[in-house]
Amino acid sequence: MIHIFIDLEFCTCFRKSSPLRTETIEIGAVKVDENNRITGEFDSLVRPDFANSIPSAERNLTGITWQMVENERTFCDVMEEFVGWIGTDDYMIYSWSNNDPLQVLREARVKGFPATEMGMFKKWIDFQQVFMASVGMKNQVSLEHAIELADMYFVGEAHRAVVDSFNTARLFIYCNTLDTVELKLRTIDENGTFGANLMPGSRRKTGNGHGGRNGRRNIGSSGAVKRDREDTAYLAAGSKPKAAAAGAGDEDGTSEKKQSKPSRKRSGRAHRGGRKKKTVV
Repeated sequence: MIHIFIDLEFCTCFRKSSPLRTETIEIGAVKVDENNRITGEFDSLVRPDFANSIPSAERNLTGITWQMVENERTFCDVMEEFVGWIGTDDYMIYSWSNNDPLQVLREARVKGFPATEMGMFKKWIDFQQVFMASVGMKNQVSLEHAIELADMYFVGEAHRAVVDSFNTARLFIYCNTLDTVELKLRTIDENGTFGANLMPGSRRKTGNGHGGRNGRRNIGSSGAVKRDREDTAYLAAGSKPKAAAAGAGDEDGTSEKKQSKPSRKRSGRAHRGGRKKKTVV
């Protein structure tokens, strides 16, 4: 079985005649094989059918402008290519929150793409909920924060579809190798509800996690931050990982000047479990 990690970026449609409140403007995904190796990527901008502009909030969040999408293919054309990219192997789809499958479901119904007939939603997992249950968290956690809890660094620019997909896949791979995390994979139904069914083959893991703030479990090591330097071709945004910047000081990757931690100022917009736009260089 292969694992498909997908992320969508969408924009708000303010036209009164539109049957959709939001439309997809980018679809990104990465493919992970049964040996926990990332083996491919999918990345495409999408031209909305009903929206005729991208509001400034979404434009500032994603960096995607109307000029970038106005000549791209439609949702149905891109989704058809995406299904072909998945291939004929048995697969599961993962996303960070259930916003993405709900968007696909609504848009597919309006635009005539047969996602339900393909059984796509019976194979879709909300990995945000899986992660929260695994580490004992009740409140939604952003993808960036989850990466930090795993003592990893976020690779690339957040809120670009293929970048978010890649980092979700990294988190899944990392959790899947730990004895302190129990991944219970439960699918999303066609209403976007996180189901109670435990997927066959889920690996039960035992052990105690590291204590974190407010009783949260830090699933990473208690020592130095891991710098798993998987420099990759799967980054459409092209940002360099922190490790590359840290290695500029001397041969052993240390620098004379200590890197200052980026500020965590609140922005006025929450997105998918509270993720804020952040670029890691």
